[in-house]
Amino acid sequence: MNDKQERQRRILNVIASRSIGTQKALSDALSAFGISSTQSTLSKDLKQLGIVKTPDGAGSLRYQATDDETGHYGGGSDLLARELRDFVVETGGAGHTLVLKTITGHAQGVCEAIDRAGWTEVVGTIAGENTIFILCQSVEKRERLKERILEISQ
Repeated sequence: MNDKQERQRRILNVIASRSIGTQKALSDALSAFGISSTQSTLSKDLKQLGIVKTPDGAGSLRYQATDDETGHYGGGSDLLARELRDFVVETGGAGHTLVLKTITGHAQGVCEAIDRAGWTEVVGTIAGENTIFILCQSVEKRERLKERILEISQ
C-alpha cells in the first residue's frame, strides 16, 4: 500500500469513528497515526474519496463518506430530504436555471446532495455560500425539478 492509499484509508477510518468537521481537525487526527499532509493534499483526498460535509445533529457539520458505490451517503435520500427541508429557504429561477437560496453556509452541502441524487433534469450545479444555481435541460424540466424539490422538502 502506498502513502496515498494509506492516508486515504486512515481518513475514511477517522471520519467513520468520530465527528470531524474541519481539515485542521482531520490533519490533527491523522498526525496521531504518524501521517502528515498539507491542506491541499487533504482537499484532493476528500474530493477523490467523495467525502462531503453533512449535519452532525448537534448544529455543526462533519465529514461523511459515501455508503456505497451508488454515491449515497449518510442515509442517501433521507439525507437529501433533510438537507432540502432544513436548509433551503427559497426557490426561484429563470430560463433553464433553478435557483435555491439556503441558510448561509449550507449551499455547498445541499448542492452536493443534489449532485449525488443524479437527477436527469440536472445538467450541472454551482454553489456559493447561500445560493445554488442548477442548470436544467429545459424550462419544463426546471419546473419539474422545482416541484420535486418542494415535494421532497415538505
